[in-house]
Amino acid sequence: MSNDGSEGLLRVIDMMRELERYLAILYSIAAFGIKDPYISAVMRKISIESAMHNYILTMLKPLIHECPPKNVLDIETLVSLQGNIEEAITHTKSLIDFMDSMVKTNNDITSSVVDKLTELENYEESAVKIYSFLLRSYLPITSTRVDSKYRVSSKLIVKLLKSISDDEKHHNELLQSVRELIMERK
Repeated sequence: MSNDGSEGLLRVIDMMRELERYLAILYSIAAFGIKDPYISAVMRKISIESAMHNYILTMLKPLIHECPPKNVLDIETLVSLQGNIEEAITHTKSLIDFMDSMVKTNNDITSSVVDKLTELENYEESAVKIYSFLLRSYLPITSTRVDSKYRVSSKLIVKLLKSISDDEKHHNELLQSVRELIMERK
């Protein structure tokens, strides 16, 4: 793999770690500020899992550095993803500030979270796309004849990235269920 591709991939991993950290904070604030126990529990679950994603990506970075995909990255897509992640980080930070200020002034921020559900769902959908791209970069390696240590490392990377991607899909489904629950109660 080219050095640009390897560096770009590691940059995406760093950016996703940062985004997952901010999402963990955002969902934690939402969980704290929402008085409905079911919706709060969903937000807390997503917060905890986002923090775990940050941890897994932190742990994976040295392994990815040691075991990068070989010539399977689309550099243009990688650059585009970086822009999308930067935008998501910026929006997440502003949502954290917004929700944090709402928590400090209101007893219950459920309506504020409802107003932001579409944005939260979009973050989860974007994350699925990013993790899917990273997975596609590794899948050819797991089925080819390469050094067994490299193949085993690649399989671990794929399994962990897939578990994160599956979580992100589930987060999106949970947020849609929250939306339906709130609409049903109106």
